Amino acid sequence: MSGPALVTGATGFIGSHLVSRLRADGRPVRALVLPGEPLPADWDSGVEVIRGDITEGDSLAPAVEGTEVVFHLAALVGDWGPEQAFRRVSVEGTRNLLRAAADWGARFVLASSIVVYGDRLGREVCDEDLPHGHAYGPYSRSKQAQERLAREWLERGTDVRIVRPANVYGAGSRIWVDEVIRLLLDRSPTLVGSGGGNAGLVHVDNVVDILVRAASDRASRGGIFNACDEFDVSWCRYFSDLASIAGAGSPRSAPSWLAWSLASVMEPLWRLAGSARRPPLTREALHLICADHQVPAARARDVLGHRGLVDYEGAMAAVADYVARTGLARSGQPD
Repeated sequence: MSGPALVTGATGFIGSHLVSRLRADGRPVRALVLPGEPLPADWDSGVEVIRGDITEGDSLAPAVEGTEVVFHLAALVGDWGPEQAFRRVSVEGTRNLLRAAADWGARFVLASSIVVYGDRLGREVCDEDLPHGHAYGPYSRSKQAQERLAREWLERGTDVRIVRPANVYGAGSRIWVDEVIRLLLDRSPTLVGSGGGNAGLVHVDNVVDILVRAASDRASRGGIFNACDEFDVSWCRYFSDLASIAGAGSPRSAPSWLAWSLASVMEPLWRLAGSARRPPLTREALHLICADHQVPAARARDVLGHRGLVDYEGAMAAVADYVARTGLARSGQPD
């Protein structure tokens, strides 16, 4: 892989790390950025910024033209919101980008998610050949729909590869660092039951390594790769380590039966009220932090040659530095 690479979702947590990795590898990088969206402070002329929107198909041709590979990370992320919004951005936006990539002949790497395994997470070993399970929310359904689209375009001749990251953490992770620390400082329950299940963590740099390798391996057309560090780190240990870093008390827990009952009642009530704000509990979020994640990444190691670049201890040391530097432990929000 030596030609220009386009990254959608380039200003996001994974996307910004991917841009940095590609630049470090000496690759020409294009970043598709929404009109008016601010740019990271460390970007310079080494990143070609193209303003566009994946929901507007006509805006994508200039971004894709001349690229060798498209890394598609842009999506609507969250466990709450109108189904049509997830479909417009994550599904129809992916369709638009697949069409543009196919027209130019660019390789297409889709950043999906282990949420496509649905209710199989926690019940089965979720290797890449396992079919999609029952989805608990619009985010999971949109990710499953993205993958179905990618497979359709693969059958039409487009060179598609799919990477399924597990729970992506690391310094700067809004979901798995910032938000968890805020809840810990608020003394809100963060654990469900004992929290003894495997958290299924993957460091952002390890995800990026698998994305780059999946794009570079010419024999991996049509391949699907889990991205998971496979550490024996439970939810209880991870949240306890974050609590220690933030100077919060030990994580509080809610009984599983109570959490599921509340989520099952809250979701329809919030929808009936037409609330844009998420309820305190959703089944999609609960399912992730209840599950004992069994997500093997042997294919990424054996086929792509991936070896973890960052281990758990190193990652948490960097998180501790990030928390101290940003003042996150004082306010629950980075400065």
